[in-house]
Amino acid sequence: MHRLLRRQLRKHLGVEDEVPAALQRFVAAVDAAYADFDSDRAMLERSQELSSKELSEARDKATLAQTRLTDALGSISEGFVLFDADDRMVLCNSRFRELYPGLADLMRPGLEFEHLIKTVAERGIVADAVARPQEWVEQRLARHRNPRGPFLHHQWDGRWIQISERKTRDGGTVGVFTDVTELKRREEELAAARDKATEAQRRLVDAIESISEGFSLYDADDKLVIYNRRYRDMHGTGSIDVVNQGVSFETILRNAAAGEIRDAEGRVEAWVAKRLARHRDPKGKHVQRRSDGRWIQINERKTDDGGTVATYTDITDLKQAEQAIQESEQRLRVIAEAAPMTVLIVTFDDGIIRYANQRASEMFEVERSSVLGLRAKTLYADPQHRERFIGALTEHGHVEGMEMLFKRAGGEEFWALMASQRIEFEGRPAMITGLVDISDRKRMEGELHNAIWASEQATRAKSDFVASMSHELRTPLNAIIGYSDILFEDAESAGRESEMADLRKIQDAGKHLLGLIDNILDLSKIEAGKMTLYLETFELRPMIDSVAATVTALARKTGNALVVNCADEVGTIHSDLTKVRQILFNLLSNACKFTQNGTITLTALRDTNEAIDWIEFQVRDTGIGMTPDQQAKVFEAFTQADNSTTRTYGGTGLGLAITKSFCRLMGGDVTLTSEAGKGTTFMVRLPAVTRGASDTADSAAEQRSEGPLVTEPEHAPTVLVVDDDPNARELLRRHLQRGGYAVRMAASGEEAMQLARTLQPDVVTLDALMPQMDGWAVLSAMKEDAALAEIPVIMVTIVDNQSIGFSLGAADYLIKPIDRDRLVRAVEKCCPRGAPRHVLIVEDDVPTSELMGRALRQIDCRVTQAENGRVGLERLNEALPDAILLDLMMPEMDGFEFIARVRAESRWRRIPIIVVTAKTLTAGDRARLNGQVQHLVHKGEYSGKAVLAALDELVPRHARHASLDQP
Repeated sequence: MHRLLRRQLRKHLGVEDEVPAALQRFVAAVDAAYADFDSDRAMLERSQELSSKELSEARDKATLAQTRLTDALGSISEGFVLFDADDRMVLCNSRFRELYPGLADLMRPGLEFEHLIKTVAERGIVADAVARPQEWVEQRLARHRNPRGPFLHHQWDGRWIQISERKTRDGGTVGVFTDVTELKRREEELAAARDKATEAQRRLVDAIESISEGFSLYDADDKLVIYNRRYRDMHGTGSIDVVNQGVSFETILRNAAAGEIRDAEGRVEAWVAKRLARHRDPKGKHVQRRSDGRWIQINERKTDDGGTVATYTDITDLKQAEQAIQESEQRLRVIAEAAPMTVLIVTFDDGIIRYANQRASEMFEVERSSVLGLRAKTLYADPQHRERFIGALTEHGHVEGMEMLFKRAGGEEFWALMASQRIEFEGRPAMITGLVDISDRKRMEGELHNAIWASEQATRAKSDFVASMSHELRTPLNAIIGYSDILFEDAESAGRESEMADLRKIQDAGKHLLGLIDNILDLSKIEAGKMTLYLETFELRPMIDSVAATVTALARKTGNALVVNCADEVGTIHSDLTKVRQILFNLLSNACKFTQNGTITLTALRDTNEAIDWIEFQVRDTGIGMTPDQQAKVFEAFTQADNSTTRTYGGTGLGLAITKSFCRLMGGDVTLTSEAGKGTTFMVRLPAVTRGASDTADSAAEQRSEGPLVTEPEHAPTVLVVDDDPNARELLRRHLQRGGYAVRMAASGEEAMQLARTLQPDVVTLDALMPQMDGWAVLSAMKEDAALAEIPVIMVTIVDNQSIGFSLGAADYLIKPIDRDRLVRAVEKCCPRGAPRHVLIVEDDVPTSELMGRALRQIDCRVTQAENGRVGLERLNEALPDAILLDLMMPEMDGFEFIARVRAESRWRRIPIIVVTAKTLTAGDRARLNGQVQHLVHKGEYSGKAVLAALDELVPRHARHASLDQP
């Protein structure tokens, strides 16, 4: 009986041979149970013979068999459930209940499968049923009633359940439920890993394709595994078609050797054998020359698994460049030998001469073979020249037109003009240098310099003479003009008209002579390059009206009408007001002088059509005009149109020369158009913004003689440049750096003190005139600071007398002969009206002192007089004045010493001093003013050379550190 049941069970489960391991315990239990049933059947056949006791024992055994069956189902790891032909649950094991804890309340025999499935959908136990419960239930019922193999359910808690159902022979359904969550997770991880591997493979292929070199990978059997398009394209027509995966390296190599490899021509087998050996035991890079002219560099190495990876680089361009360099070097040698100059090639790292042409042997008077291998630094006569050269070459990579001092083998020094360029020589950094002997030119330059120096000395002597004569002439002129003014007032008060006319002539003659002296002084300053501009911004229209008002009376004397054409919107100009006015006065007075009963027109225009704005003045007259010959020399000093003009109209011929010089000094010019007998038009063109005074003629010459710009040597002495004028700072910086100094700059006295304490410079150049804390205050503070007291100071100040006067502490500055109105205004500025005013006059010239005293008494001033500085100090001890009028040139104690004494006394320090002088200061005078400093250098004298000379004296050249030891 149990065997029949086993066959039925296999049939119901769809098992032909062995029962699955998971059901073997169950089948064993069934066998045992049915064995008992067989025994019971035999017993039942004899049941009629059995007693009631025996029947009870048989029933107990049947119950025991059922229990064993249930235990067997409970012991398997899969869930098990059996539905009968009516789809009602017959039995299920405990594992099935564990897989569906949400259905525990339904798990009992007799449960309809459809009710079970609907409950699953309602309770959301299966994730797929949540969104479409009705559809899902229908699909699940259909699959249950007609099972077609295993399928998966994704539970709400993330678990995956595999369901395998079979129909039994009696129409029932048996199901096995397996938790495959872990298996599913591993499958997902495996799929993700496969995706990553696929992506990595794709990226590897893309990367290999993107590189510019050819790439190949051969496996341990020398079969081509992977390659890029660049590798395939490097092959010629004979081998490109065989470049495919799986093809052996030797196959590809032999196809290439037959006509594609230059080195394999005529010896294919030998070349293939050698190439195979190199491929199987690679030892670095090697180069392969192709028959089509290409050069391929191959770099192979073995992989860990025994394969071979290689890159292939086309270096044809590099090879061609190398060949071109070799040919160029050969041409260079040919050119160098034929060049009319010395040519040297020096390696930069060690300074050794690697090449020298025949001219080098001749220049340095040494055998050519002896030049090669020499250290280049042994050829320099002055190490500092070499340092300059190396610095420039390092910074710029080339040097042109640098003059250097060399020495020949016998010790003779000579000058050469050098040009050098950094190059590569035989794979090493080097420089090629050309030298031309300029000894003859330097000798001629020295002679020319001596001639220029002699000329400068003559010019200086002339300037000193003019300055001295101006002082000697101004002093008596002061008395002539002053006393004639007083006598004129007395004659006017007494009604003596005949005397008034004579006195007026005396005044006019004195003023004419004074104008002549001023013109000569201006011309002298211009020629010496010492004329300074005082720039300010002012309105053009008021200035022009003021000039016109002054000139109108002069025009009327000769019957002329003055017409002014100036628009109100002409605007402002940034320039030197005094010099612009003087230009217009000179041109207008010139027009008045050469025009009788005519018209003089002054026109002012602003030209905005160019990159910068220009102001144009036109002075047009209807006078005598000029011929072309006269126009050609009209701007020359002491020159007029011709002798007849001088005799007829008078004048010195300085006005137009000064006018042209002033225009050029301010960055403009003056031109003219004229026609004899019809009149003349002068046109002045000035920039609307003047950037600064032109440098002197010496500056241009000095700039032309400067060498190329070089960098600061590493251990150069440090100079602190202190000046509030950025142009002055920049000019000094350039000169000092070219002289071999390291430069730091400060724009104010306060900044200078901070930098001086921080940097501890070797030298300080100090401008005397700065806002807030001026140069004298900085100097005083430095001398009081123990850390700074020993630092040498070079004063850099303005050459103009007025500026020097102010730098000494003067409240105002007056030029002799004294203008009474200006004198009164100066005193009133220091001592306002309405207060007791006591003025001390320190003047050795009695007439001048009396004139000033009389003028001051007329405005209710109490006057004390002293004939020199010593007496002036005595008067100060007697009573403190409200102001001091001081002449600089006096016997016993002059004005310079007097100012120093006054400023040294705290009780006198605040007394305003008005300097009254006709003196142009000499170098000796300036030295006396600056006794606390080592040097005094004046702006306007082109301070570059002067500052360098002073620094060379303060910081001897032998104290400077040597530069790096380079060729």
